[in-house]
Amino acid sequence: MKEGIYTNKVIYPELSYEIVRILFAVDNKLGYGYREKHYQKALEVLFTKEGIKFIPQCPYKIRFQGQIIGRYFMDFVVGGKVVLEIKVGEHFLKIILIRHMDI
Repeated sequence: MKEGIYTNKVIYPELSYEIVRILFAVDNKLGYGYREKHYQKALEVLFTKEGIKFIPQCPYKIRFQGQIIGRYFMDFVVGGKVVLEIKVGEHFLKIILIRHMDI
């Protein structure tokens, strides 16, 4: 088992906790019921206010066996280290995928 993949360790604890703090701030202020793009814009406002570097809608080339087979746009790359995908649905407000990406 690779270190950091299936353990309870947080790879970038300070940055991850800052992201979670900001996510809760947006959730507490906006509540539920808005479209994903509105939560994204609110996150951009707070990331900027807090001086946290981020790239919104960051393009990513999908590769398979050495060939580019498509493109994907990640909601955010935060601090050049953390990919943040936000989702909004009827039965849940946020499912947060924070994972390490070598970019």
